[in-house]
Amino acid sequence: MLLFKEPDPTIFDPTQSDPGLADTVRTLGAADIFACTQCGKCAAACPLVLTGFPFFNKRLIQTILMGFKELLLNDASIWACQSCNRCTEVCPQGIDSFGIILAARRFAVSEYALPAMAVEGLRSLYETGHAVHLAEAGPPRKKIGLPEKPPTTLASSKALGEVQAIMRRTALAKLGIIPMGPTGESLYGITDKKLW
Repeated sequence: MLLFKEPDPTIFDPTQSDPGLADTVRTLGAADIFACTQCGKCAAACPLVLTGFPFFNKRLIQTILMGFKELLLNDASIWACQSCNRCTEVCPQGIDSFGIILAARRFAVSEYALPAMAVEGLRSLYETGHAVHLAEAGPPRKKIGLPEKPPTTLASSKALGEVQAIMRRTALAKLGIIPMGPTGESLYGITDKKLW
């Protein structure tokens, strides 16, 4: 019985790389990506490594530096990052490794390469102010003495309107991945009353 996963035998053709990929990702928030020495301390601290994801931050940075765009876009690990920021804390070069993951996500979104779950989370964020929204949570909350709506964007149409206004000003709105009404209303016809 193998305790560890066999290494991926895939061989990558360097002639298929995108030499401008690292510069592109750098402009999206990975300012210090070229300072990475591939020492692996970030990988030693990464919970993704412990759970078996093959594409943790050290490898992600290497893939970007080598220009393997398709490999980057076809792996869901950048979306699995738990934002613990351990990679940034242990980096001896002072690199913001977590910032590089966020820049890789921005790049993936700009290439329309994001998982359906992320699209649903964005849609929910726009419509409710919560990336994860439990539509049936009202009655159980009331049963234990809580207001049906928590004191968040769910209970404040003004706060939800502010979240929607912020989202409409982002690059995400220009990409059209999720429909956004021009004045804050949902294009799905969901009103504050219909959230519960």
